[in-house]
Amino acid sequence: QIGDRGTLTWEGGSATVRDTQKPVGGIHVHYATVNEGTLRTGAKITATVAEGVRWDTMRNHTATHLLHKALRDVLGTHVQQAGSLVEPERLRFDFSQNAPISREDLSRIEQIVNEQIRLDYPVQPQVMAYQAALAEGAMALFGEKYGHEVRMVRIPGFESKELCGGTHVQSTGQ
Repeated sequence: QIGDRGTLTWEGGSATVRDTQKPVGGIHVHYATVNEGTLRTGAKITATVAEGVRWDTMRNHTATHLLHKALRDVLGTHVQQAGSLVEPERLRFDFSQNAPISREDLSRIEQIVNEQIRLDYPVQPQVMAYQAALAEGAMALFGEKYGHEVRMVRIPGFESKELCGGTHVQSTGQ
């Protein structure tokens, strides 16, 4: 998922944030261009997120979870996410599959995702112990190294459970 965009303001100045990343645990880095003034160490800063960008990104990120589950339901549990790009304008979802997808299967996948959106299921992130999340059936992707505590994103009713640190809407209908 792309990082947040927005503005930073302080007494006598402002900057436009074009990206936000978390390169190592607990440290947030803002890539920004100062528009006016001088940013000094110790300045009191107000950060404002570009809400439209954030909402569109959250919608598309939640859609990747719906798509992943629908792909596995239709094509089989061998399907694994192999990467993705989540932006406000679009999402790209890379996955493993051992054969071309038929038009019928593609239509079924689209139907399932649209149905889950209309059903407006809650999206429930929960911080929990890594082993407890796995015991509940959460998918841990990419062979990532997880800490003792993880964030599981659950969509009850659709039975989607994945470990994920991204932003999501509060319900599939959003």
